[in-house]
Amino acid sequence: MKDSEQTTIEDFKAHSLPGLALLFTLLFFAYRGVTYAWLGSWLPLALVALVIFLLFFSLQKSAKGFGRALRFWAVLLIIWSSIRLLLSTVNQFLKPVPEAHIAEQLGFLGALTSLLFLFSGIILYRSSSRFLKKSQTS
Repeated sequence: MKDSEQTTIEDFKAHSLPGLALLFTLLFFAYRGVTYAWLGSWLPLALVALVIFLLFFSLQKSAKGFGRALRFWAVLLIIWSSIRLLLSTVNQFLKPVPEAHIAEQLGFLGALTSLLFLFSGIILYRSSSRFLKKSQTS
């Protein structure tokens, strides 16, 4: 293992909350990707595989690259969860969708899931700054 890779992993171990947030979000989307692939849509699985590949590839290159990849994933999470929260609010207060699957995704548990991912994205975004600052001082 390279020194930069080892120090990045050690930094993640020292701050367990960003590591747990990254693991949780990647596992969730990998599970969703496999579920949708089983139903016939391979795009979600391909996208999460691309993000995982990007994170591991950048981890081997440098802390700055890992910080950028982590920031990219965090921004995607923040955008995804914000859109879901907006749709959930519109569905709740303006015009409810009659389809059960969509109503379930945009209901109370869906909004809680979106909030969890929004907070995870914020945590990951803030921790990516630590890797970017660390690489500038090195």
